[in-house]
Amino acid sequence: MKGTVYLVEDDDGLREALSAYLAFRGWEVRAFCSADDFVAVPIASTPSVVVTDVKLPGISGLALQEKKRKISRPVPFVFMSGALSVTDGVAAMKGGALDFLVKPVAPEQLDTALEHALILDAELIAGQRRAAVLASRLEGLSPRERQVHALLVRGTNNTQIMNALGVSIHTAKQYKSAVLRKFEVSTLAELIDASQPEIGSGQIGQA
Repeated sequence: MKGTVYLVEDDDGLREALSAYLAFRGWEVRAFCSADDFVAVPIASTPSVVVTDVKLPGISGLALQEKKRKISRPVPFVFMSGALSVTDGVAAMKGGALDFLVKPVAPEQLDTALEHALILDAELIAGQRRAAVLASRLEGLSPRERQVHALLVRGTNNTQIMNALGVSIHTAKQYKSAVLRKFEVSTLAELIDASQPEIGSGQIGQA
């Protein structure tokens, strides 16, 4: 899957080698020699992943993860380390890290981790966009239409809407039609689907 890899690695040789490999694999690469250089860089609105060493000069990889979580949109983190530390691994996963790779990292292992991360990020971006559309459509409803919408997404029929709101069946049908029109759907099933704020099952935790 296409996407952007933000690579943070202080070893010049390894950073250059990984950058070349990732570019060869078809990913856009933005490389940094320290977390301090990267921490304020905005994350792209397209599928992205951060690949960082745990031990870095200045801000550590784990501290970078925490700082990014507070100032940018959620993005998957994949950590690399020369030795697998249980403490670091647990801290990274609690912070929302997607994977923890031990150096030297096999190309296939890195590829798998990045593909997984980019797919998850694509799902997250799609979910955020869907939630924004839903919020906009809800904002466009009148107070009464919002009541009708809340009833409709629970599968309530016209008669039940009439009884719940104390209106005529004709008025209940009018409200239902207005809600469907404003959500740009034609059936109740489509409305229920369009009213779900998220799609997909991928989550990145707190990253």
